[in-house]
Amino acid sequence: MESLEDRIRRIEDERDIQQTMYRYGYAMDYGSEDEWMNCWADDAVLHWSNPPHRGHEQVRAAFRAHTHAPKVFHKHFVVNARISVSGNTAKAESMFARLDSYPDGPQILAFGRYLDKFIRCEDGCWRFAERVAEVESMRKPPESVLNAMSSMSETGR
Repeated sequence: MESLEDRIRRIEDERDIQQTMYRYGYAMDYGSEDEWMNCWADDAVLHWSNPPHRGHEQVRAAFRAHTHAPKVFHKHFVVNARISVSGNTAKAESMFARLDSYPDGPQILAFGRYLDKFIRCEDGCWRFAERVAEVESMRKPPESVLNAMSSMSETGR
């Protein structure tokens, strides 16, 4: 049987990993680039596209190419996280949904699951080593998102 200290450590690790998962969504939705980048290990891999984004420079570029408040409001939700910790590494599987504002009210733009790998870094923080976003269903984004993405591509940001 695990010692009380080991059980508490596992619970704290799971909580810290879950907080990293939450920070990802908050920082993305509200445009907090520094907070979002602090979620990632230096050599992390983000699978949003093919080829994936590798390392801080490419992960930062992915963040900058995404929409954020106040220009566009949306919410990233993550639920039902199943986290497995093994020493200084961990894996997590969770479900996600993104809520966007459509002319007739808020609606789900996309949903799917995240497959994550985490690493405990030298400062003790848990960060993504890898995130795979498996989009299981997606509809056409609202015009506000399409317009913002169009203007971002025209201005280079």
